[in-house]
Amino acid sequence: MNRMAIVLCLAAGVVLAGCGKKAEDKLSEKLTEKLLEKSLSQDGVKADVDLSGETMSFTTTDAEGKQAHVQMNNGEMTITGEDGQTTFHATGAGKMPENFPADVYVPAGASVVSSLTTPAGLNLALQTAAAAKDVAAQYAAEMKTQGWTTRSTMDTGDMAMLVFAKDNRTANVIVQAADGATSINLTVATE
Repeated sequence: MNRMAIVLCLAAGVVLAGCGKKAEDKLSEKLTEKLLEKSLSQDGVKADVDLSGETMSFTTTDAEGKQAHVQMNNGEMTITGEDGQTTFHATGAGKMPENFPADVYVPAGASVVSSLTTPAGLNLALQTAAAAKDVAAQYAAEMKTQGWTTRSTMDTGDMAMLVFAKDNRTANVIVQAADGATSINLTVATE
């Protein structure tokens, strides 16, 4: 009789854990949710975390009562709150932001390492095989062609930094050689 009760309890546990998921996977998700909620609460943030496979979402409420909704899925994190929406594409996501301005130069063949979009602007981390010196020169020429004014330039030999202005926007470009490639950090912001 004891053995039958144990089998029935185990069967009920599998059914309650959900179709297609192992009971230990479901339990692991719930434990992780609680650990994340506890960790956030130590910073004064109340959170309700929901993990589901490779997707995680949670809503936070800070000490002032402001709420933000965070969703992470497939290398992308989106935070929506009172100030608008911020989206981050994690390393290797290779995705240009949908609202990327057409008048901002991006070298042909450059790969997107990561991107961050906020209500105030956006940031791209790019990588290319072209020489850093050539990339910096291309930025200076192409941004001018697109109607941008050069505010400042600095070249240390290892790194070049260029700042451009157009209307109420600024574009900051940092170009540097790293690990046999050229990395580009591009920030476009509304002033």
